[in-house]
Amino acid sequence: MTGQEIIEKVKALKLPHGSYVVFGSCPLAVVGIREANDIDLYVTSEVLQSFKQQGWQQVHKGPGDKPYTSDDYEAHDNWNFSPYSPSLEHLLETAMVVDGVSFASLQEVRKWKLASGGPKHLKDVSSIDDYLPNMEL
Repeated sequence: MTGQEIIEKVKALKLPHGSYVVFGSCPLAVVGIREANDIDLYVTSEVLQSFKQQGWQQVHKGPGDKPYTSDDYEAHDNWNFSPYSPSLEHLLETAMVVDGVSFASLQEVRKWKLASGGPKHLKDVSSIDDYLPNMEL
């Protein structure tokens, strides 16, 4: 998915401002680094409860990683399944807002991907470093 497709799909959810941040690889897509395969949302417990009531299905991806999914969306109310688990409040404070949609900053995505390791994540770290060569880490 391109950044514009992600923005349109997130807007379609009509989530209250300050109740979510788009995380994962979507911030890379919105700045044009690469496309994303799904839309990772870090949401408040209230938003997650609303998704449950709308019939979103919980999947078990690993220890502590049990998001609710629907279509291209994957929603979490915590990020405790990763070595780097920032709070939603912190991600919102440091977010980049693009066309009214809150995305985790590239600096935060980089911290998470670096802590998570693995070839896919480390390739994204390198791409972020290339995109923001003067970024203070």
